[in-house]
Amino acid sequence: MTDPYKITTKEKILTAAARLFSEKGYEKVTTREIAKDIGINSASIYHHFTSKDEILRSLYNFYSEERRKECPDLDDLMRLAETDPPHKVLMKSEFHYNENVRELLDQILVTATQRICSDPESERFIRENIFGPITNILKPLLERMIELNKIKLFDVSIFISIMSYYCFSAAALNNSAFKQGVKEFEAGMSYIFSLIKPTGK
Repeated sequence: MTDPYKITTKEKILTAAARLFSEKGYEKVTTREIAKDIGINSASIYHHFTSKDEILRSLYNFYSEERRKECPDLDDLMRLAETDPPHKVLMKSEFHYNENVRELLDQILVTATQRICSDPESERFIRENIFGPITNILKPLLERMIELNKIKLFDVSIFISIMSYYCFSAAALNNSAFKQGVKEFEAGMSYIFSLIKPTGK
């Protein structure tokens, strides 16, 4: 989460919790187990967090902050849409995470995915961090490209749904045997974007 030589006990707790939650399931992991994993007394966790729920909320907040930091600049993309080929612009709409936190973010997302049907907070987290940002970037960008006659008219909402489910599935499977590397993920993105047909103008 930060410089490994300066990692704090609080960060160690969050890192261990993210891994254990994603591997075993949130409900099956105890604060005692988290403490044991990082070699501290179980009571020490409560100097940093009031409960296991607060640990989970802190992980969600961390993910959301990283998502905001890596969000592509929509204004830049809208300007590029006027001059650059559509496929090139669309590929720039992808979120690129810092390699130092990618595994941690994947673990947080796995935990949220496991809990999406039973926990409204996890459902909200998925909506706000996966589906929301993709819609907020792609909808105005694609509509602008259609307006500029750069791409052929098509159903933007359906396309955004397809892209959202692809991104969600790829991220949710990143702690499994189906994990995609960055190159494989980008190849999938490129293929989906190739379904959008340029007008040639």
